[in-house]
Amino acid sequence: MIGQLALNFRLESDATFCNYVGQASAKISSLTGLVYLWGPAQSGCSHLLQALCHAASTKKKSAIYLERLWDHEVELLNGLEAISVITIDDIDKVIGDSDWELALFHLINAVKDKQGCLVLSAKIPPDRLAVNLIDLRSRLISAVTVHTDSLSDQEKLQALQRRAQSRGYNLDKDVARFLLGRVARSIGSLMEVLDQIELETLIQQRKVTIPLVKRILGL
Repeated sequence: MIGQLALNFRLESDATFCNYVGQASAKISSLTGLVYLWGPAQSGCSHLLQALCHAASTKKKSAIYLERLWDHEVELLNGLEAISVITIDDIDKVIGDSDWELALFHLINAVKDKQGCLVLSAKIPPDRLAVNLIDLRSRLISAVTVHTDSLSDQEKLQALQRRAQSRGYNLDKDVARFLLGRVARSIGSLMEVLDQIELETLIQQRKVTIPLVKRILGL
């Protein structure tokens, strides 16, 4: 079961702590037990969960990242407590479903008994989740809570440059600033455009320049 899960849920190679800009990585990297990570869409939750798995792997620990729970049966969580680091994204999407709430509650208890690490993410803080199962609500509210970062433009610029560097090319500051001024300011939107730019530079074997970015953006 665990081996099969590891094949079905892939980690992004550059979703590491080294590529994360902000304070949340330092807060979450040393935590254990039950951790609740929250922040709005495209604020870095998925990145941090996967970074935890990468970090565990470098220490020869077993780890798994789960997403889109609603596409699976609740049996997905059975036996996961045997894994050292378990990270689960977007649990708010299944809160309200009695089967998923009970499965999460049992997993939290099993991980606690094993003295393992379970990190759950959602878009809102735990006390705002509409949890029906009272015992699960109590567990989530008592978890160590970490909030993702709201990045300044300078930090977003740094994140873009780190992402480009991890992919093997340089992103000039002027080009990065140009992107900040032309693309929706969420870090997720910026990274999506950066992926388009990367693909285009690979196809054309060209350096990333403002004229090239203008053409890709249709400006």
